[in-house]
Amino acid sequence: MESSARTVLDQQATGSAPVDFDLDAYCARIGYTGSREVAPGTLRGLHVAHTHSVPFENLDIHSGRAPSLEAADLFKKIVTRKRGGYCYEVNGAFALLLQALGFQVQGLLARVLYGAATVLPRTHQLSLVSLGNETWIADVGFGRNGLRAPLLLIPDVVEQQGPDTFRLRQEAGQTFVLQTPLEGKWQDLYAFTLERFLPVDYLPLNHWHSTSPHSQFTQRKICSLATATGRIIAVDMEFKIRTQESTQTIYAKSPTEYVQLLREYFGLDIEATLL
Repeated sequence: MESSARTVLDQQATGSAPVDFDLDAYCARIGYTGSREVAPGTLRGLHVAHTHSVPFENLDIHSGRAPSLEAADLFKKIVTRKRGGYCYEVNGAFALLLQALGFQVQGLLARVLYGAATVLPRTHQLSLVSLGNETWIADVGFGRNGLRAPLLLIPDVVEQQGPDTFRLRQEAGQTFVLQTPLEGKWQDLYAFTLERFLPVDYLPLNHWHSTSPHSQFTQRKICSLATATGRIIAVDMEFKIRTQESTQTIYAKSPTEYVQLLREYFGLDIEATLL
């Protein structure tokens, strides 16, 4: 398994020296103690554990550091430093984890539709996981309203995932749209095709999103984490603890309090001076 994991990292890296991938440490980071067999149950268990323990967050961008997508740096940030990341980081790391375990993973790219006032380019990273005759969508990095568990690539099948519900709608050709019910009707979250993308394809997108003043990620500090009953979402100094029954809102009154709330609700240990 170690040699397999090393091969995965060699393929994913963009020029750095080979690094080891500690499966035990990664599983401990996300609190996963189940089977490591290449099977649907393992995929689901890992996905659920990841979305409930590794937050979606873009805080490094606001400390003046563009995220590195090097395999070693992803592991160090998410596993060793117990941080989160945005889609290129957490979905990139999750793909490494799955590949190290022996899963067949293919990178995809989606066009975000939800909340878009105009047509946006395809920039959201997610993964396609093949298991025998079944194909799954894996996405641990969409943030608010994102998948909690992998979703079979079968259109018009409604799946309940904890307090959330999802389905795929297929358009002409091989275009799929992920949907979830919001405000009493099905809402489009993002659209994707099955075109394969490689790790190097995400590098320019990562650079744009982490440096452009037009990117939502440079404009706002965003954190999100799924919970058993809902989600915790922080946008700048406003924290919303959301359940099916209610939403509690907390406003951080200072950078110090903001950092304390990050630690309390997302498990993130960040110095206020870095933000």
